Amino acid sequence: MPEPRSRLHPFQLSTYEVCDEDFKATGEVVIWSRSPLAPGIGELLNIETRGALHELSVGEVSTFKGGWMATCWAEKP
Repeated sequence: MPEPRSRLHPFQLSTYEVCDEDFKATGEVVIWSRSPLAPGIGELLNIETRGALHELSVGEVSTFKGGWMATCWAEKP
């Protein structure tokens, strides 16, 4: 049984954790980071997931002490 998304896993400073479990169904990817540089809403990112390269748009950004979380959605062709 997969662990719930809300459980944070430790990672090193300036690294990223990409959660793409629901990508096939929703086109959504969530990125967590402790990097000081958070993306802006509307920025485009390229992410390889499920064996293919996808262009994603940042739709939501939240900050927390020491980092940030961005919710991104696949761009429609």
